[in-house]
Amino acid sequence: MATARAFDFTGKDQNAAPPKELAIKTATVFVSRTTVRSVVVREMKNYGILTVNAFDTVGDVIEDLRKNPESMLVVDWEHGEQTVTKVLRAAQGTFRVDTRPIYFIALDLAERVIAVANEYNVMQIHTGEISQAQIVKNLNELLKFATMSLACRKVFRDIAAMRKKGDLASGEDVLKKLCEAEPDNIRAAVEYGATLFDLGKYKEALLWMQKVHPASGGDLRAQHLLARCLMKMGFFEKAQKLLDEAWLISPHNVDRLVDLGHILLNMDKTEEALGKFNEALKLDKDFKEAKVGKAQCELLEGHVNEAMKFLTQIETPQELASIFNSAAIMAIRQGQYKQGLSLYKSAVTYVSSDTQVLARVFFNMGVGLVKWGKAAQALSAFEQAATLDANFTKASHNVEILKAQKAKGGALTEPKRIQELESLDQEDEEFGAMDFGVNPAPAEAKQGEESETDEIDDSYFQSLVSGS
Repeated sequence: MATARAFDFTGKDQNAAPPKELAIKTATVFVSRTTVRSVVVREMKNYGILTVNAFDTVGDVIEDLRKNPESMLVVDWEHGEQTVTKVLRAAQGTFRVDTRPIYFIALDLAERVIAVANEYNVMQIHTGEISQAQIVKNLNELLKFATMSLACRKVFRDIAAMRKKGDLASGEDVLKKLCEAEPDNIRAAVEYGATLFDLGKYKEALLWMQKVHPASGGDLRAQHLLARCLMKMGFFEKAQKLLDEAWLISPHNVDRLVDLGHILLNMDKTEEALGKFNEALKLDKDFKEAKVGKAQCELLEGHVNEAMKFLTQIETPQELASIFNSAAIMAIRQGQYKQGLSLYKSAVTYVSSDTQVLARVFFNMGVGLVKWGKAAQALSAFEQAATLDANFTKASHNVEILKAQKAKGGALTEPKRIQELESLDQEDEEFGAMDFGVNPAPAEAKQGEESETDEIDDSYFQSLVSGS
């Protein structure tokens, strides 16, 4: 099954009677040209759509789409690519599943129009003159959901409901069956890949999307998801190449800009990453993920106070800790251990009100210290984590491992760390952010040649042990 296309209606009955009972009861209209809007609204009501809401502003349209998740959307390209892209993104809803038909109006079928329509699964593109007969013909075809079977339509609605409840596992099974039943359904295949990704099955998602993407005929959502899988598995350069290609075709996708920013951050290109986050904020000044990305750039530059200015939307200590955690992970991956430790110490200040979250900050601090080769300080951090949360078994496990190594008088080698310490290959799952990876740390300085970068403030960890 292909994604959006400009359909050829030649030879179809222009005067076909509409169904008596329409599946679509509501339409949301966002058309800039007054005459065209009047014709569209009138003919949709004559067609039998009970409620047709026409709006002039982006905010009003997005609010109506939020309130009516199954409402048909009619959108006019003449509003401008940036505005139209924002509306189409909102039309997919919080859980990014197609649950509504979209009727796209454009003066010309330009390459850019087709690219944006494809990405957001627009089912119908109308170009040229608007007339009563043409609208009826388009609506007849549109409401048959030509690009989606009835089974697929039902599954997508069920998936949206499951995601709303947080039941991703059930969604995996349902989508897998749909893909087996409809092997050419690219939209279903991408949804299945997205569900695997959301479940944290990154390797499975990557293997799946490596098959789906070549068969998708240039589907931008498939390309974007493949890039996200590659990014999660640490193949940052490959991911960047895919997203750069997609960006050239459709440059106003804020999710893509944010993902590009995160890739660049992981490649130690903080300034370029900041540029991508700023581009995203120009397109949508309230886009939370772009603000978070910009804040992480500031954190990596050591500007904690500046970073906090962009985090006003963060509501929970856990979410705030996750942001600091991701920045610290990136610093540690790049061998900037002292900077990573500093970020964890800052996080302690901001999340001190929640002992469970604080325990996980100390835990991940300990993981970073192990990678640095600072076993004594790591032990103090793990002990503090175990003290803050008595049920945090991973922390107590690591305490026992490090104590045993200390008693033997031996240092932890990298293989020993990976085999015996909990959560070295991934930060504690309760943060749900990026992983550490298991790449060996940079070579340790030779004995007697420890650099200033490797110096550490032992008093901080002594205070942890004493509780002061």
